[in-house]
Amino acid sequence: MATPSRRQGGSPGGGGGGSGGGGSGGGQNRNRNRNRGGNQSRGGGRSGGSGGGQRSSSGNRRPSGQGQRSGGNRGSQGSGSRPSGRGPESSGAVTGGTRHAVAAVVRASERAENVEERQTIAANRRWAALACVIPGLVVGVILGAIVFLAGLPLEAVGVLVVATVAVAWWVWQAAPGMVVRAVGARPSNPDEHPRLHNVVDGLCATMGLPQPAVLMVTSPVLNAMAIGRHPSTASLIVTSALDENLSVVELEGVVAQELVHIKRHDTVRSGIAVALVAPLSVLSSSGAATVHSLVGPGREFSADQRAVGVVRYPTGLGSALSRMVESTESTTQWPPGGGRISALTRWLWINPLAGSGTGGVADGELDDTGVRAAALALL
Repeated sequence: MATPSRRQGGSPGGGGGGSGGGGSGGGQNRNRNRNRGGNQSRGGGRSGGSGGGQRSSSGNRRPSGQGQRSGGNRGSQGSGSRPSGRGPESSGAVTGGTRHAVAAVVRASERAENVEERQTIAANRRWAALACVIPGLVVGVILGAIVFLAGLPLEAVGVLVVATVAVAWWVWQAAPGMVVRAVGARPSNPDEHPRLHNVVDGLCATMGLPQPAVLMVTSPVLNAMAIGRHPSTASLIVTSALDENLSVVELEGVVAQELVHIKRHDTVRSGIAVALVAPLSVLSSSGAATVHSLVGPGREFSADQRAVGVVRYPTGLGSALSRMVESTESTTQWPPGGGRISALTRWLWINPLAGSGTGGVADGELDDTGVRAAALALL
C-alpha cells in the first residue's frame, strides 16, 4: 500500500514535477524561442550584411560561412582587379612618356634643320651679293681711272660708285634669264603636261613654297634644273624626256630635289656663278669646272638627302638617278643649247654628267650621279 501511495504521491509530485518540468520546459522553450528569434534576427542581419544568409528547415544557419566566403570572394576579386587596373595605367604612362620623348627628338631635329636652312640661305645670298660687286668694281675702276686721268678726280669717284652699283644690279637681275635663254627653255603648258604641274603644285604646298615657273627643254636626256634670284621668281626647268619616261614617284623625287635648291636659295648663287664665269669662258675651256667650284662641290648630294625627307616615297629619287645613269650616252649633246654659256650650266643640273661619260670625274666626287644613287640606295 505504501508503494501505491508513493506512486500516487509521486504522481502529483511527478505531475508537479512534470508541470514544473513543463514550466521549466516552457521557460526553456521560451528562452530557446527568444534565442532562436535573436539568432534569426542576428542571422538575418548577418545574411543581409553578407548578402545571402538563410536558415535551413532544421533551424541550422547555413549561410554565415557562405556569406563570409562570398564577401571574401568579392574582396579577393576587388583586390585582384586593382592590380590589373594598375597595369594598363602604368603601361599607358610608359607609352605616353615614350611618345613625348620621340616628339621632343623630332622637334629638336626640325629646329636643327630649320637653323641649318636659314644659315644656308643667308650664306648663299651674302655670297651672291658680294659676287655681283666684283664685275661692278672692275667696270667702275676702269671708268673711274679714265675720268681721273682726264683731270676730274671728284667725278672719277662718282663714276666708280655709280658704275659699280649699276653693273652689280644688272648682274643680279640678268643672271637667271641668261641661263634660261642659254639652255633654250620654254614655258610648259599645264594642259600638255598635267602630271608634271600636279607634282609641282603638291610639293610646293608641302614645302611651303610659291609655285615656280615650269619650263621645258626638248631633249632625250633625263634631267632637270632650277634657277632664280628668289623662290617667288624661280624657274624649274625639266627636259621632255624626264616628263615622259619617269614614273610619278620618280618624278616627284626629282622635282623635290630641285625645289630644295629653290628653298635654300642655291639658285641665286648658281645663276651669279654662271654670269661671273661667262666673260672668262672665251679665254678658258674650264669654265664649267670653275662654276662647279663656285656653287660648292657636294651641293647635289646635300639636296638629295634633304629631298628624300620631303617626298612620300624616298626610293623614288634614287630610282630616278639610277635611270639617268643607265640612259645617258656620251654621244648625246649636253648641256642643251650648244653655246658657251650653256656649257657653263653643266653642274647646275641634277645629272651633271649627262653626255660626258665617266672618264672626267674625280674619285670621291659627291655630285657624281652614280655615287648619289648608290648613297640613296643605302637609306
